[in-house]
Amino acid sequence: MDTYPKTVSLRTGTAVLRPLTHGDAEEVLTFARSLPIHDLMFLRRDITNPDTVAHWLDEIDRGLALIVVAEIDGRMVGYGMLSLNELDWSRHLAELRVLVHPDYRETGLGRTMIREVFRLAVDRGVEKVIARMTLDQTAARSLFQELGFRPEALHENEVKDRSGKLHDVLRMAVDVKALLARRDSYGMN
Repeated sequence: MDTYPKTVSLRTGTAVLRPLTHGDAEEVLTFARSLPIHDLMFLRRDITNPDTVAHWLDEIDRGLALIVVAEIDGRMVGYGMLSLNELDWSRHLAELRVLVHPDYRETGLGRTMIREVFRLAVDRGVEKVIARMTLDQTAARSLFQELGFRPEALHENEVKDRSGKLHDVLRMAVDVKALLARRDSYGMN
């Protein structure tokens, strides 16, 4: 992750992308606590909890996670995470997660973050990348489909919101080698 920080162009200006560091714990908590509760449901962990953020930092230190933060005017407005798998039989697999503050959606930041984290997966030799989202996250689903991800599984009643309502989660995936081969055959990068 030596190509950071990097400035990326959005529809409404620019953002700075950089790796998450140990000094960012409070900024992550502030960001997470500013999000609608529904946005947090598809995450595997509650990032509004300081212990969870500490766990993330530990995963980074152990090489099990790569997390890129997006900042605008010095404020964290999103992140992208590549969660690697330490199980021998699943080392070829990684989960890609992106979360953008509602005020910065429709700017191209989500697409930029997905592409950035996907590039990190390619650089790490990941063979299959998965993404999870609730069914009503149609914009996220469309974005992942545009980038080559396909629905793979529907997990019924996978998450329960804070009011106790159950929600289904869609798992989408892409075979990295096949996607890169298709892009090469069409002259795309």
